[in-house]
Amino acid sequence: MDGAAAPARPAGLSAYVAVSQALGLTLLLTTGAWLGRYRGGVAWQSALRLNVHPLCMVLGMVFLQGDALLVYRVFRNEPKRSTKALHALLHGLALLISLVGIIAVFESHRAKGIPDMYSLHSWCGMAAFVLYLLQGLLQ
Repeated sequence: MDGAAAPARPAGLSAYVAVSQALGLTLLLTTGAWLGRYRGGVAWQSALRLNVHPLCMVLGMVFLQGDALLVYRVFRNEPKRSTKALHALLHGLALLISLVGIIAVFESHRAKGIPDMYSLHSWCGMAAFVLYLLQGLLQ
């Protein structure tokens, strides 16, 4: 495939990517505004540590993971090595930021004496994170 012509970009891809980025940034901004206005903000060394969780999950598991999935479509005419590196970098950042969000929950629960993994939300979230981690490890 080295001598083959690069495939044409699908019609409307730029518009779809622009909409997805706009929606992702809107979600990040509204999450940040919600945390700032109604939940008191975000801080690691206080009772606000739990608020780190939703911000990290939206940034990592939604925004960065979505961008990592789009890399091969958006940069289809770039060298494969470059797109693979960017894809891996975005997935790695998503994993790292999501891990910070999970640690924030466990640390907040430990500080307040709340048991861990007591809700369906926590079990489904942990399952999603572990499956995401396993997918990255087993590729």
